[in-house]
Amino acid sequence: MKRQIAAWTIAVVAVLGIAGCSGTPSADSDSSTSSESSAPAEQTTDQSVADACASVGSQISGVATELSSLDMSAAMSDPEGTVATFTETVDAIGAAAESVSNQEVKDAVTAVHEDFTSLRDLLKRVLVDQDTSAAAEASTLTTDIQESTQAFSTLCAG
Repeated sequence: MKRQIAAWTIAVVAVLGIAGCSGTPSADSDSSTSSESSAPAEQTTDQSVADACASVGSQISGVATELSSLDMSAAMSDPEGTVATFTETVDAIGAAAESVSNQEVKDAVTAVHEDFTSLRDLLKRVLVDQDTSAAAEASTLTTDIQESTQAFSTLCAG
C-alpha cells in the first residue's frame, strides 16, 4: 500500500514539474515582487501576468525539483520525515503565491498550494496515521491537482 502511495506521489510531482516548467514564460528582466503580503492583493498593481508568472514560475520550478528529489522509498522507514520534507515543499508553494501581487496569478498558485496541502494531509493520514481508508481520496485529489496545475500553466502560457 505504501509503495502505491509513493508511486502515486511521484506521478503527481511530475504533473507539478511539467506545469511549473512548461507554463512559465521566460523573462529577461527581474520580476517585481510584492512588498509584504500584509497589503491586500485586491488593490490594482503594476505587476503583469507575465511578470508574476515569471517570478512564481521559477519558484515553483525549484519546488518541483525538490519534490522530484524526495526519496519516496524512505517513506516506509521514515514516514514522519517524508511528511515533514513534503510540508516544507508545500510551504514553499504557499510562499510563491504570496510573493506575487498580480491577483490572477496569486489565485492560480494558491489553488495549487491548497491541493498540495490536501496531498500532504492525505500522505500524513496514510503513512503516519496508517489510515489506509484515506487512500480512497487519492483519485479525486489527483484530478484536483491536475486541474489546478493546468489552470496555472494555461494562465502563464497565455
